[in-house]
Amino acid sequence: MNVDLHLHSVFSDGSCTPEELAGLAAEAGLAAAVLTDHDTVQGLPRMLEACRRRGLATMAGIELSCTWKDKSIHILGYGMDWEAPSFQSTLEGWQKDRDERYDIITEKLRARGYPLSTELLHREFPGAVLTRAHIAVYMAEHGMAPDKDTVFRTLIGKGCPCYAPRKPVTPEAAISFLLDHGGIPVFAHPILTRMSGPQLEEFTGYLAGLGLAGIEGFYSGYTPVQEALVAGLAETYGLILTGGSDFHGTAKPSISVGTGKGGLHVPYSCFRALEQKQTRSF
Repeated sequence: MNVDLHLHSVFSDGSCTPEELAGLAAEAGLAAAVLTDHDTVQGLPRMLEACRRRGLATMAGIELSCTWKDKSIHILGYGMDWEAPSFQSTLEGWQKDRDERYDIITEKLRARGYPLSTELLHREFPGAVLTRAHIAVYMAEHGMAPDKDTVFRTLIGKGCPCYAPRKPVTPEAAISFLLDHGGIPVFAHPILTRMSGPQLEEFTGYLAGLGLAGIEGFYSGYTPVQEALVAGLAETYGLILTGGSDFHGTAKPSISVGTGKGGLHVPYSCFRALEQKQTRSF
């Protein structure tokens, strides 16, 4: 009875539709699957329906991209009232900030001879919340670069000539936003923050004080030592453990739904813990 609580679709930076994700989850023999697109819930209605048809347990999900002291921090949200007008309007505001960022990045790219614009990217990836990955994929697929990694490394990565920072959403704001809408805030892939052990413990305690409810203890690429570290943090701060593959499809071809890089097993107890905390049913 395994689950995958961290999946991305074409509505953010994944390559699969929600229906395809549900199909892959069913083929993998999973009991539950949750869509957690970056900063959007546009694919959620389709995922909820696709999981229902497949007999998969599911709930509302999202992954909020945050910045804290120049570090990229991601906060997962589960079970929130995603249909509330205030929830939708806040996401729209953050989307506007994103588009302003990509206006700057594409302007810098045009100055270097690359024919790009935010409008063109929206046409190429209809309905998606734009990320730098969309720029990299577009440029690679249209012969402007040998591959997307080169685009990041030479043009749009941090410190590169066409990079532009995004208007930061803080972890404090993300957690408050989720709690205000009945959501369950979870610290996504904490190991990827590359904090030292003491720093990670201090930061997790800080987030717990803000209302953090969970931490991602099972994740693609975690070692047993890292899993034990996160489990210890969960016990220390009274957090539930969640887990998922962070599947993106072709953007991360080494990661599969349910099994991650091959050895991932997220127990059903993780989904059950979220169910016990959520205030809404689907």
